[in-house]
Amino acid sequence: MSIMLILIAAAMGLVLVMLAVVVVGIKLEPSAQELTRQAPSPLARLARRVLGLYVRRPDPSVIPDEQHAQPSPAAHAPARRPDRHVQ
Repeated sequence: MSIMLILIAAAMGLVLVMLAVVVVGIKLEPSAQELTRQAPSPLARLARRVLGLYVRRPDPSVIPDEQHAQPSPAAHAPARRPDRHVQ
């Protein structure tokens, strides 16, 4: 019985340590910017991994060149008038 309590306490302690690491890692990230490719610290990198936050590199084959980009048809459509609610 006492071994079971020790194992439960150790598991809870491990969860609390991991939670503290994630919170500190989040606090180290700049709050008013987008995620950069490089995490500012090892704790921030660990927090990104635990939370599943990754910065994807853009695929060059998907990004159109500005010379070949086609405007969307909706960009040249006439503006719609707002619907009027009659009471």
